[in-house]
Amino acid sequence: MLEQRIKVISEVLARNMSRRTFVGRVGGAVTSGIAGLALGVSLAPGTTRAAAQKGPTIPTITCAPPGPYCNTGTGTLSGCHGAHCYQHLTGGQVRMCHVYYQFYPGGCWTSGDGWTCCDCQCDGGATCGCAQFNGTPVAQPE
Repeated sequence: MLEQRIKVISEVLARNMSRRTFVGRVGGAVTSGIAGLALGVSLAPGTTRAAAQKGPTIPTITCAPPGPYCNTGTGTLSGCHGAHCYQHLTGGQVRMCHVYYQFYPGGCWTSGDGWTCCDCQCDGGATCGCAQFNGTPVAQPE
């Protein structure tokens, strides 16, 4: 009985709609469904985008690097792996960086308010810094 209904509905659909229209509508429905799922994950019922983006409050970075914070062009600390140096965008190029030992014997230190900070020097001579909030001040080994 179910097979008969499906057969009748599909024949009626085939007579009333061209293949091009059918494929266009199915493609639009699939695209809308995927977009809806993506938005549904980020905007769960009862929440707003601002509420979804809220997380634990992290205090202002208190490190004092020898330059700006390492940045690959996508935001402060984007050129860091935690507090450790990785890359920095300077002179229009992303350059590799390493720990800079000029000011601290270990190159890194822990601030009194929970930040682990590292000085960085990049290929080409530019300097920057990285930081990671630990929540509790713990001395890093040198």
